[in-house]
Amino acid sequence: MVDAGTLMLTEETLVEGLREGKNWAFREVLNRYGPALLGYAKRLVGDRDEAEEVVQDAIVAILHHIERFEGRCSIRSWLFRIVHHKAIDHLRRTSRFVKAPDQEPYAESFETGGHWKDTPASWGRNPESQADARKMLELIRDLIEQLPNNYKEIIMLREIYQMDTQEICNVLEVSSVHARVMLHRARQALYKLLEQALQEPVESLM
Repeated sequence: MVDAGTLMLTEETLVEGLREGKNWAFREVLNRYGPALLGYAKRLVGDRDEAEEVVQDAIVAILHHIERFEGRCSIRSWLFRIVHHKAIDHLRRTSRFVKAPDQEPYAESFETGGHWKDTPASWGRNPESQADARKMLELIRDLIEQLPNNYKEIIMLREIYQMDTQEICNVLEVSSVHARVMLHRARQALYKLLEQALQEPVESLM
């Protein structure tokens, strides 16, 4: 018998508890992954109430389909995958899903490893004319929101949730090659938006 007060449960124990319909396992899933899943859904659909609806739908699916979890990926990436599908379904129902085309006319601004080849010219301005670090982060966050859904999502998975390539593949159900290409293009798109934003008068970024 599993002690519900156990501080650290292995994924195997947690999955076993879910399959057996144990309340402690369900609570542990919500405590361990709930905030991240809600934040992920909110970033995808853009509204907290809608995000809560997406997560609720995902939880129902988790309870109904836990038997399908075969342990080939982490339970975290499996949960994110379910929220991903529910969020995309929601965006499509509301005609708000925008996917980037297969080819984008972005400059090759990133190296294969994901680093910028060159920094935007405007980054060389006098530091006094630059927004401070907090404002820059806010700007980047706002620019990420302007990306097509699939680009925005893969950047979030990598940069916010710190997922490696395999986890991203599990969430999005794509090959590692496809994930790398999409991440590369998403970073190019974000770079172009950032470069354009930094070319605007500094006052507009304050």
